[in-house]
Amino acid sequence: MFILDNAFILFRRAMSTVLVFLISLSYPLGLNIDFQGVRYDKKSFVSYSFYDSTRKIQMNEYLEKNKTYDIHLARNETEACQIVIRSRNKSNSNKYSVEFTEFKNENGDILKSTINEEHYINCASIRDFGTYPDALVPIARIKEYTLASQINWPFYIQVQADESTPAGTYTAQVIVNRLKGDGDLQLIADVSATVWDFDLPAAPTMDTAFGLNRHYIQKVHNSAGTPGLTQELYEQYYEHLLQRKISPYTLPVDILSNQADAYMSDPRVKSFRLPYPGNDALLQQYYAKVQSNPDWAAKAYFYPIDEPWGLEDYARYNAITDRLDRLCPGYNMVTPFGGLSFKEDGQTYYGAYLQAKSNIVCPISSNFSDKKFLSQMDERRADGSKIWWYICCAPNPDTKYPNIFTQSDGIEGRILMWQQKMVNVTGLLYWDTTYWNNVVSPWASAWTTPWTGDDTFSDGSLFYPGSNEPLSSLRLEYISDGIEDFEYLTMAEELFGRDYVDKKIKKVVNTLEDYTHKDTCLAQVRLEIGYDIEARLAQ
Repeated sequence: MFILDNAFILFRRAMSTVLVFLISLSYPLGLNIDFQGVRYDKKSFVSYSFYDSTRKIQMNEYLEKNKTYDIHLARNETEACQIVIRSRNKSNSNKYSVEFTEFKNENGDILKSTINEEHYINCASIRDFGTYPDALVPIARIKEYTLASQINWPFYIQVQADESTPAGTYTAQVIVNRLKGDGDLQLIADVSATVWDFDLPAAPTMDTAFGLNRHYIQKVHNSAGTPGLTQELYEQYYEHLLQRKISPYTLPVDILSNQADAYMSDPRVKSFRLPYPGNDALLQQYYAKVQSNPDWAAKAYFYPIDEPWGLEDYARYNAITDRLDRLCPGYNMVTPFGGLSFKEDGQTYYGAYLQAKSNIVCPISSNFSDKKFLSQMDERRADGSKIWWYICCAPNPDTKYPNIFTQSDGIEGRILMWQQKMVNVTGLLYWDTTYWNNVVSPWASAWTTPWTGDDTFSDGSLFYPGSNEPLSSLRLEYISDGIEDFEYLTMAEELFGRDYVDKKIKKVVNTLEDYTHKDTCLAQVRLEIGYDIEARLAQ
């Protein structure tokens, strides 16, 4: 269904590369045919273009001519767009000031916004896959830059509306001046944000469980000798995920401590992992603590074994669940598994059935392409189990399934949640967000898990370490935006029925391997849903 559209997108990008190359050939000849992007006037040394938040812009990519942009969001939501600024080759000075004004409505109310400079990350293993924008570094509203000629400089403009934000339109400008003499104006670009008159739930509807590794945070921040700093950093990373509607595996403090109570009661926390110690009495202590509060008990889960495969692994699984049956009756447990089935001794075994004691069923996302497997998931839903799914180094980049590798199209990280709604999956598990064991720093190398392949860039890594703080990535923001899209689809289903939602999803997703790569298409369907929700709730 989307094969031809996606092929045309690839063709346009290829032609864009050719066009940029041809333009570069004209420079030594003294020709000025650099007509990329939007120019404020004919004398401007700078051009620009706006893009949807999911569009990854290459350093030397041909700039489109998107003159303005209107971000749309509900209350309790964060949304973004991008502006790419480019210094033209014939500029006499490459030094500029770039200013981003506040978003204000006609009453002078200010909509919260942050500006991030996008940093390019090298994707190289035994092969060089190029550089891609990913790291997001917050910047001041006015900053001076030396913009290298013929290079794209992308900025990520992010706005946030809370429960008290008035609905309506907020406007801002991007202003660039050349720093030469008294300076002269190079561009004024208008950008706006429309806040719809409805709220997304303060507590996320969708379940999440993401790894957050204290050890590697300590490693890259050099805080081994200062445990207080390590704790402070972990809390910052933890809060950063919660603000993006993602629940980390592990609480910042021990569950048995009094300090844990506030974390477990936080409505933003959808789930947390219970320790699985070898000591029976300690295990029962942990379980008794969470069982003392129904809200905590619903969020808490055990995760003592990962991706069992084969009868030997399932013998361990059975020993674990027998122990939990005995010591922690009524427990929740998740056990991610890849593959549909395995064979031993001439017999076929299915993970969906072998994991009868795991009431959070969590297969790899690609399993849901199999019709027989979908029937198995229906059976597990019928027995009261939750159905999650997970991604990791798989599905790998050679497949057509969406994933969040650095070199993946940005739309993949967001459309994953549209697919999730399509197959009636209610949660997403991701194994780690700070796995930096095999790299000195994720700034220097994106090849975080070399044993998984030569192209699984940034697998298990969604953060970049700042000086003493976490910095986000485009990929983390795509996941967060997808979670908020899941809220739109859930609200729409409640208001208009499942048929409405299926028709909207069909505009962007056909199957798990056949979906649009056109950023404007996804943005347009989201707009349709947002306006429909606003109109219905206004009645």
